Amino acid sequence: MKQERAQHTHRTLLNAAATEFDRHGYAGTSLARISQTAGVTMGALTFHFPSKAALADAVRAHAAALTRTAVARASGADGRPAAGVVELIDTLTRLLDEEPSVRAAARLTWEQPESPGNWHADWSPDLRDRLARERTAAPAAEGADAGDPGLDSADLEALAHCLVVGSEALRRGIVPLGGGDPAARADVRQRLGRLWHRAAAGPPASGAHR
Repeated sequence: MKQERAQHTHRTLLNAAATEFDRHGYAGTSLARISQTAGVTMGALTFHFPSKAALADAVRAHAAALTRTAVARASGADGRPAAGVVELIDTLTRLLDEEPSVRAAARLTWEQPESPGNWHADWSPDLRDRLARERTAAPAAEGADAGDPGLDSADLEALAHCLVVGSEALRRGIVPLGGGDPAARADVRQRLGRLWHRAAAGPPASGAHR
């Protein structure tokens, strides 16, 4: 019973810390604020986590576990055929919509890029694998201009990162599109998929209507 209470307190503190880091960032979050949000005494908080940095590390680790599990599931690790880049982008944007710890880890990553636990590192290797598969499988566009090779793998990787990071900005209202409505966020995910397909398809065939 005592161990169960300790585990419950640990989870409660972790969830509260994720919520506060997501809303206020690292500098704007205090142990007192986390303690209040969790409904846990400061003594209990420091028993489980001796510092704000320790809490941030725990939130990053939890987000990494959630992200890697979701990415592995979307990668066909459960026996399904391996999914492509659009599925990965959708998986990541859904995590940003639904998981406070993932949103917190993403925010901590751009606030503290030098710190360990970079959220993008949790999915970048899988992105590169998917890009390689898609580039290998996709035939050259019929009628494409041989003098215009289109986007290379590094370009496409940068674009995918921008789409994921941009979805976070949209969700936070930094870019006023979609707002906080779940249906609007789903529409944003569809827009990201269409943008990816358009960019990855390369330049239009010669003579195609513009």
